Amino acid sequence: MQSQMNYSDYYAVLGVDKTASENDIRKAYRRLAKQYHPDTHPGDKAADKKFKEINEAYEVLGDKDKRARYDQLGANWQQYEDLGSMFSGFGQGGRRGRRVEFGSQAFDLNFSDFFETFFGDNSNSFWDKHMHSQPRHEGRHWQQQSPRSQSTPPPQEVTTEVTLEEALSGSKRRVALDGGERTLEVRIPPGVKEGSKIRIGTGNGDIHLVVKLAPHPVFTADGNDLRCKVTVSDYDALLGCSTTLTTLSGNKLQLKVPPGSQNGQMFRIREQGLPDLKGTSRGDLFATLEVKISRHLDSEEQALIARFRELRQQKV
Repeated sequence: MQSQMNYSDYYAVLGVDKTASENDIRKAYRRLAKQYHPDTHPGDKAADKKFKEINEAYEVLGDKDKRARYDQLGANWQQYEDLGSMFSGFGQGGRRGRRVEFGSQAFDLNFSDFFETFFGDNSNSFWDKHMHSQPRHEGRHWQQQSPRSQSTPPPQEVTTEVTLEEALSGSKRRVALDGGERTLEVRIPPGVKEGSKIRIGTGNGDIHLVVKLAPHPVFTADGNDLRCKVTVSDYDALLGCSTTLTTLSGNKLQLKVPPGSQNGQMFRIREQGLPDLKGTSRGDLFATLEVKISRHLDSEEQALIARFRELRQQKV
């Protein structure tokens, strides 16, 4: 006879209230995942277990559809406990680890029986059988699924265009799958680059979201670094000046151009580029000087330039 499974209080795992916002849940997850990261606790089985619990909790609470089902389940746990225990064995022979990405590293974690029963790959059958009163949700999580074959289907690649601002701060994107038959909202982490692949695990196989960076009117990306041009007049390049440079994040910096600066000269502004996927560092901003030659000189300006040329030639 199968033993009863314990109800997992995901809110308690993340240390947040049931009324917590998506942002509060995300912040709690990042803080705890960093605290119990396997690299910080090598060989610590207790930390590994906590890391798994944190990711399992966020897998549910970080998704609005799963969170809605979890909230309903929590309110009626005694009613569905026996059903869940009996149902938990369904499809466990084909149970697969779930890949969790934190920072730039990926971890294959086997979540608990509670998760697999109510939120895992085979959970749709349970909800369809025992929760007919629930409204149907669009998207990948709660659609009626046909029985999966034992072999894992190949990953489906979907390309999405991301702006540099989104690569800087992260964002959410709703992408079309299966020829537009269904859509999926995914999180774009800060620090993605051209060609980055975001792996998304679903009940019907993995999806690889391939990132394409959209052209920007000012900046171009070079790995984690950004590049731009700064235009000054010829006399400002000769005499030196200070010019305002607006970064990708919207900060205004004063760039000091020394006297005698040359066309094509490069200035490096540290840590004003894109973050890395670990969130531990940022690239730099490289500004290339573009000297604009004065045109349509009047007679007085031409005389001054001629006199300047004479003085320079005398020094040769």
